[in-house]
This record gives sequence, structure tokens and C-alpha cells, in this order.
Amino acid sequence: MTNRRVSTVKDERGFAIVIAIFVLAMLISVTAAALRMGQADIFASRNYRSGSQALYAAQAGVVHAMMIVNAGGTGGVTNLQNDAINGWSGIWGSAKTMPTVTSYSYNVTLVQDAAMYPGDFDRGVLTSTATGSDNSTRTIVAHVRRSSIPAAPAGALYLATDNNTNSTFNGNAFSIDGNDWNMNNTAGTAAAIPGITTRNDTNSTETRTSLTDPQKNNVTGLGFVPGNPATPSVATAQGMSTAQIDQMVSDLLQMPYVPHDSDVHGGEKLGDCSAGGAGPQITYLGPGNGSAYKENGNASGCGVMIIESGVTINGTFDFDGLVIVRGTTKITDVTGNMTLHGSLWTTDVNFRDGGSSDIRFSSQALALANQAGGVPGTLPAPIVVTAWRDVF
Repeated sequence: MTNRRVSTVKDERGFAIVIAIFVLAMLISVTAAALRMGQADIFASRNYRSGSQALYAAQAGVVHAMMIVNAGGTGGVTNLQNDAINGWSGIWGSAKTMPTVTSYSYNVTLVQDAAMYPGDFDRGVLTSTATGSDNSTRTIVAHVRRSSIPAAPAGALYLATDNNTNSTFNGNAFSIDGNDWNMNNTAGTAAAIPGITTRNDTNSTETRTSLTDPQKNNVTGLGFVPGNPATPSVATAQGMSTAQIDQMVSDLLQMPYVPHDSDVHGGEKLGDCSAGGAGPQITYLGPGNGSAYKENGNASGCGVMIIESGVTINGTFDFDGLVIVRGTTKITDVTGNMTLHGSLWTTDVNFRDGGSSDIRFSSQALALANQAGGVPGTLPAPIVVTAWRDVF
């Protein structure tokens, strides 16, 4: 009897060990599964976060590319193919790093939208691909087109050079106004822009210090503050660069234009926007002999005027639209009487203004200039997104 009881207890002890091992194994398995599930959740959350961040980086790439093409909102393109697509690799450069999340970078390509709009050189496709340090990647494809609404100019007077300027303002019988004016000298409805805009703070400071205290009252527009002395309307903006303006001029000269390789004399009309007139035109005062052109007598014009070698206004000249003066060493002199409604862009390092002259921003005049090429769309216009999709 005693031996049988001892044997039964031993058998039960062995069974209890087996049960304990089984329960322990189950607990280990459940714990491992829970840890695995928790790790999977962590990975899923991390992947979602990194994917979302990559998507935001790709979106930033599209916005960045559009800002470059649109010159920070103060320019755009006259022909998307010529102005941006053909030279995109040089315009864009290499991949960009996100400034706030440096573990992410994006790269953007721009091609003509051949699949949807073959032959339409004002439509393109931006493809932005963003990559994170954990190899997360997202791609956005954005279809863009050139807007039909031209961009507002950077300023009533835009000094479009990165070189140091040497602005000189003579006398006190001039005004440069960034407030919107109609061509009949009534107030326009567009938002004010700066009276004078340069491309860097150094040149903006140089322009301000070139103005005497009385002259500061003559440069009005966005940012002007009356006082003694007044704060002139002089601003810095990354408007169109010299290279972009050169390309713009090349595009304009592909449109119908009127060459004018001599001085402007009294009675001449470089475009006529009066009732019954011939309308705006593109007038090209080419390189000539390299000397500055002169305007003598009473002359007028309307549309776009491109001047290669500088200009001296000696007589009375009224122009409605956009005037572009190119060259890096020539001087734009105004010693006669000039009234310009629209905007003046000069790539000269010097702008000397004396005599009597009024330069007034006019959205009305620029709207006419936008038709100078024969059809609406003469002036630079920003690109806009028409559709976009996230590519997985």
C-alpha cells in the first residue's frame, strides 16, 4: 500500500511539471505575440509618419519649382517651353534639402505635357520626388499651364540687376508711384506695388540713400510713410533676373514687332491706344551703333518698348505700357519731360532721373501691353496647377 501511494505522488508531480512548462510556454508565446503586434504598430506608425512627411516634402518641391518659374510671384514666363522647360536642369540644379526636416530632400523635373497637350508649349508637367533618410519615397505629378493673367510687376521702376547700382536722382521734378493709376490719371483698382524695387538689400539701401529728404516724398506706393523725412517706397524683391528678362525679350521678338533703329523724333507714335488708333505694339530699339537712343520733340507710344543701348529723353514723351532698357553699362537719363503709365524695367547699373518725369504703375496700361504681340499673353504670366496626383 505504501509503495503504491508513493508511486502515485511521484506520477502527479511529473504531470504538474508538464502543466507548468506548458503554461509558461503559452505565456511566453502570448507575450511574444503581443510584443510583435506592438512592434508592428510602431513600424506602421513610423511608416505612416515618414510617408506623410515625404508627401509634404514632395508638395514643397512643387511649390518651390513654381516659385522659381514665377520669380517669387513678381514674374513668370512668356513661353513655358523656352523660358523654363528647355533649360530646367540648369534652372533647378540638384536635389534640395528640406530646411526644417533635413533628413528629407526633393528633386523636381519639368517637361512639356506631351501626353495630354502635345504641341502646347505653355503646358508642362512637374514631377516632384521626395526621399527620407529611412528610404521613404513619395512622388507628386502636377500638371501646370501658363496663366492668361500677367503677373504684377515688381515695382513701378524695377532695377533688375544683381550688380551694385549707382542710382542718381537730379532735381525734385520727378515722381515714381507704385499706386495704381489709369491712363487718364484717375485712380486704378489694383493693389499698390513698390515705387522702386531692386533685387537685393544692398541696392535698396543705395537707392534710399541716393534720395535727398525732399526727394523721398516723390517715391510713393507700397510701404511709403509720409513724414519729415518720409520713408520712400523702395523694396527688395526677387523679381525677374537679368537672364530671365533676356529670355523674355527673345520670346517677345518671336512675336510681331516694329523695329526702330534710330532716335525717336517729334510726332512719332510707337503704338497708338487712343480711340480709333492702331493699338499697342512691340517696338524694338535695337543695338544700333551702341550709343544711347535719344527722344526729341513730342512723341508717344503704347504697348511694349525694348531699348538695347539706353535712352535719353530730351523732349516730351508719353508712353503707356512696359518699357525695358537692357545693358549693364548704359545710363537711362531723363532730362526732358516723360510720363510713363505702366512700368519701367532697367538692367542698367545706373538710373539717373532729372528734368520732369512721372513713372506711374498702371494695371490698365499693362493690360494693353499684354496684347501688344497681337494676342493676349504678351507679358510674363505665372504658371498655375491644373491637376495633380500622388504616385504610389
